[in-house]
Amino acid sequence: MADIMLHTTSNTGFTCVSNSFIDDFMKDANGEYVKVYLYLLRCLTRDGFEFSISQLADCLDHTEKDVMRAFTYWEKVGILRLEYSADNELSGIYLVDVNGNGYGKTESPVISNITSMNKATRCTSTANNSIAPVYTTADTKPSYSPDQLKAFSEDQQVEDLIFAIQTYLKRPLSISDTTTLLFWYDSLHFSVDLIQYLVETCIGGGHSSFHYMDTVARNWAEDGITTVDEAISTSSARNNLVYSIMKSFGISGRVLVESELNYVNKWSGSYGMALDLICEACKRTIMQTNKPSFPYADSILTNWHKAGVRTMGDVERLDLEHSMANVANISSATRARSSAANSGAATKPKTNSKFHNFSQRDYNFDELEKRILGN
Repeated sequence: MADIMLHTTSNTGFTCVSNSFIDDFMKDANGEYVKVYLYLLRCLTRDGFEFSISQLADCLDHTEKDVMRAFTYWEKVGILRLEYSADNELSGIYLVDVNGNGYGKTESPVISNITSMNKATRCTSTANNSIAPVYTTADTKPSYSPDQLKAFSEDQQVEDLIFAIQTYLKRPLSISDTTTLLFWYDSLHFSVDLIQYLVETCIGGGHSSFHYMDTVARNWAEDGITTVDEAISTSSARNNLVYSIMKSFGISGRVLVESELNYVNKWSGSYGMALDLICEACKRTIMQTNKPSFPYADSILTNWHKAGVRTMGDVERLDLEHSMANVANISSATRARSSAANSGAATKPKTNSKFHNFSQRDYNFDELEKRILGN
């Protein structure tokens, strides 16, 4: 990657952090990712500041991979956009305006002309009026005009829905929250009843973040869920899966955090592992580590997935093969040690000790036996 130009459309002399970022994104993010995002905001206000990914990593005591991992996370949740050149090199980073009036509407360039992690260029406050296109897909929220939001909010069913959600959350909805509701209703084609059930389910599970709810909504859309009955069926199976995993791990008194739920999604979704296999991996994790370690369980299930394990019978077969391999290795090592010991004994010279302090005779007992029998 090459030099990095960090720029924005204004230079305020101080660092502003949007309340929407704090309310909707910060609490669900890894603390190190938050530091990277805040540092980017800080850099935007510094004229003549030399910026590079390596410099950012050094400042925060991160690796460059840590920084790129943070960028990827923020892009995934929708407040950063990474751009790549024709040769698949990172060429630009756009920061989405997440304040009440602009989230999902406009994007302002933050970093452009990126082709190297090792060199840095001067930051400027040069204005850039180009706006990245907004795509109406399940991955990106479309932009809505104030008139669209107003018309949506004035619908009687939606008005009742907003009132119910505000009662659940014990706070008024922000424009960002309302935009998310309209996205579910307009782009994902969720009914008002389905949206209400979604919010109730998430809040009942201890997740009041609209970011978390939006993730669940997108998953439902990908699974083709369009009715409350379908959602109830899916949620019931999902709750049973999560409860069983928590029980196997001995987890109680809290809900699983997002990173832990990502592992659950990976095991049940990407790997297609049956519940009994997942629980078995969790139990083996406890036996080996004496604690509920999702990464350790993931290593077990990943190995099983690579080995084509689909049933507990497959696990037993792998265990047997592993045991036989261990026995073979131990036997080989024992034979090697025995052979080495015998070889050493054959070549070791005889020495005198307090038990053998006289000359030893070197008789050939086979020859003596022949002589005796011959007489």
